[in-house]
Amino acid sequence: MKRRLILSLILLSAFSAAAYGQEHSTKPPQPQSTPVPNLNQNNDGWVTFRSTDGKFNVLLPETPQEKTETTQSEHGPYTTHLFVVRSDPNVFLIGWVDYDPAFRFDPTLELEANRDNFVKGINGTLINNQNLRYDGYQTLEFTAETTERTFRSRVYMVGRRPYLLVSGTPKGVDDQFNVNRFFSSLKFRSQ
Repeated sequence: MKRRLILSLILLSAFSAAAYGQEHSTKPPQPQSTPVPNLNQNNDGWVTFRSTDGKFNVLLPETPQEKTETTQSEHGPYTTHLFVVRSDPNVFLIGWVDYDPAFRFDPTLELEANRDNFVKGINGTLINNQNLRYDGYQTLEFTAETTERTFRSRVYMVGRRPYLLVSGTPKGVDDQFNVNRFFSSLKFRSQ
């Protein structure tokens, strides 16, 4: 199995009940991540989620559910980390992959493969795509659609870690305020 963008495979498991890689995964120690009430918002219940292991902060409508898996591969072990909030009517997700230090990859190709695997994994259609820099990090922003949802996504390359940030909104629902708040709140800390 190719290592590229395991996040998209994990994302699929977040949207379905199917288990991902059970026979090849082990549960590592839980990351030290902490939800903290966000005192800078209008007391609307959103929290600032701080991931110590992920080295980021992001605003979410509630404390995310966590899924972490380590999988063995021919290129060494890799660990996927995923945090998901299902907040009616949206889904918010942030995740990343830690690759074996010996695994070498091209960052640009890794971003593109993440995008392509995500779109394929949701059985979607790529609507738009743009390369940009976010706080100095190489980033690919794109929108994909399925018959039921629109997914706004970014893939960031921070050091050797690809991060995936996704919001999924039902078609016909305009919740740009919360989607934009989620995306604009992401802050990476030094790797």
